[in-house]
Amino acid sequence: MKPTRAQLDELLKIVAATEAREIDCEEFLARVCPVLDALEPGQEVPPELGLISQHLEVCGECREEFDALVDLRLQGGDES
Repeated sequence: MKPTRAQLDELLKIVAATEAREIDCEEFLARVCPVLDALEPGQEVPPELGLISQHLEVCGECREEFDALVDLRLQGGDES
């Protein structure tokens, strides 16, 4: 099956965002909770948090997880 133009564009975007030092999904998940705690509602991850921001760019699964955690936090789900 031949890839669609949209699939190729997404692949090129990911390749362009590739860095010499990257974190994997496990390391991302270990680092993301403190980042979420520091963010104001609606705020994106600042670029200065490079490895986390970069991973969000290239990993759709972690981006979905991150967005779900942000939504949960905004709904008050972070109460302990």
